[in-house]
Formats: sequence, structure tokens, C-alpha cells
Amino acid sequence: MEAQKNITVILNQALDRRITFQEAQSLLNVEGKNFEKLLKVSRIITDREVGRILRTYYPSRMFPSISVTGESCKLRCAHCNGHYLQHMIPALTPDQLYQVCLDLHREGAVGCLISGGSTIDGHVPLEPYVDVIKRVKENTDLVLNVHTGLLGSDLAMRLSEAKIDVASVDVIGDNETITGVYGLNKTVEDYERSLYNHLRAGIKHIVPHICVGLNFGRISGEIKALKMIEKINPEILVFITIIPTPGTLMEGVTPPSAEMVVKIIAIARLMLRTTSISLGCMRPGGIKRRKLDCLALNAVDRMGMPTPGALKEAEELGLKIEKYASCCALPREFEARIKDKI
Repeated sequence: MEAQKNITVILNQALDRRITFQEAQSLLNVEGKNFEKLLKVSRIITDREVGRILRTYYPSRMFPSISVTGESCKLRCAHCNGHYLQHMIPALTPDQLYQVCLDLHREGAVGCLISGGSTIDGHVPLEPYVDVIKRVKENTDLVLNVHTGLLGSDLAMRLSEAKIDVASVDVIGDNETITGVYGLNKTVEDYERSLYNHLRAGIKHIVPHICVGLNFGRISGEIKALKMIEKINPEILVFITIIPTPGTLMEGVTPPSAEMVVKIIAIARLMLRTTSISLGCMRPGGIKRRKLDCLALNAVDRMGMPTPGALKEAEELGLKIEKYASCCALPREFEARIKDKI
């Protein structure tokens, strides 16, 4: 009973102030009426601080993904094993990357995600591509979202000088997840250091990503990751969810429930009140996706590829729905270029 009373006090106070890390940890245990109250408080804060809006995103040829390693990845992480690289445009040399970007520009694309497999140190091997990225920015108007990884200060500075628009950064708050899923001999402190390397380098937009249930479906460090992210106060935060992917060590895992995923997203809203929060397109499909999408409407103002049921519920809630042809990590300064170009 005392614990429930404390949860009620936290949620009441959250209407007027950011919750602390300790309070966020406590809210992981909410159930029943307290869970419903968490969603209600989250919706109130979202309305007040961000607005009654749902920005929806539909990746397309207007904003494709490019892999600078093709289908190759040194880490072969337990949740991916290189699977998602298969769906990207390969650009295995700097010249190929420049040509792909030039072709996209000529075809009227808005921009692209530059990503790839990881090195054994945990970052995308972008070093040979920095000069070409700079040329792309100088010679086209493409918006470049670069998936970076664990960046050292030198590479972070070079990417900043190349004028990338967005750095999409995975943030992990649990050492067991880092070693057991990524196979990296790294720690949470390394991820926090990398986040600050991006910040100190002056990269214009840093968009942290949290994968809920990354530790084989278990909740392990997501709130710690939020604590790290809170310190840089990002414009955008993206949540994705583990997907049981064939051909990986996680093909048989059970993802976290929709309630648990939304619980973490709602906690993020109470910690990062003015940040634009997105439910990214990487999440399980089917009935579970519809339930997750609908519940998430209480805390997010962005959603990648929403289900029809979520769009219908958003309309019933009176949310203003906007459509964009890009990934959901693009800041608002680019909205005019990507709106209604599906």
C-alpha cells in the first residue's frame, strides 16, 4: 500500500516537474490503475509541452538507407546478425557512396541514412567516407542522417566538420547487454563517453535511439539509458523494440509486452518533457504492433509507419496528423521539405 501511495505522489508531482532517475525506476513497477494514471499524466505533459500532434513517417526512395559495408558486419550482433543490412543500398567505396548520393539528388530525394555494419570496436567504419560526405553536403541539398555507433572524439569532430545533419546514436544502459548482445568489451561508461564526443564535436542534431528489450527481451538498463540521454536534452528521442528475427540468436525471444514498452516511453516523457519522442519503425508486427501503437499515442508525438488502427485512434483523440517522407529521426527544421511527399 505504501508503495502505491508513493507512486501516486510521484505521478501527481510529475505534472509540474521532471521526475528523478530513482522515481523513474519506481515507475517501472506500475500496474493497473497506476499504469492508467501514468499514461494520463504522460498525455497531459505531451499536450502541454509538445502539442496535440502525431507526426507520421514513411521511409521511401525519398529517404533511403545506405550501407557503407554492404551486408558485412564484424560484430554479427545477437539481435541482427547482419539481417537488416540486406535491405540497404550498398556503397562499398567512397566513390560508390558519392555516386549513390548524387543519383538520389538528381532523382529529387530529400536525403538518406548512411549506416552499415559495425567494426569490432562498435562503430560504423566511416573514416574513409568522411571526405565524400563533406562533398555530398557541398554539392547537393541532401539531408544526411548518419548512424555512427561508439565514436571517438577525432571521428566525431571530422563528421561535424563534414556538416552531417543528424547523428543517430544507439544508447545502452546495461553492461550485460553490451557484452551479451553486441559482443563488445565495452561498458555503459563507453556509451556515455561516445554520446558526449558527439556533443563536444558540435554535431548539429544528436538523436539517441533506445531499443527496448534488447537484452533477449528483458528490460535491462533502459532507464539508465534515459538518465544518460537526459543530460544532453535532445530535440528528438527514438524508441525501437526488439524483433525476433530469423537467423539470429534472438529469433525465438519474446519481445516485451506493449504495456512494458509504453511504460518506458511514458517514463521518458516524464523525464524529457519537451523532447520530441518517436516510436520508430523497428518493432514487431501484427496485433502486437497495433496494440503498441495505440498505447504509445499517450506519450509520443512521432511514429514510424503507424498501423491503420493507431491512425484511427489518433483521429478520435483529436490529434493533428501529419505525414512525412523520411525516417522519424529528422528534426523539425526539415519538415517543410518532407511533408506530404509520400
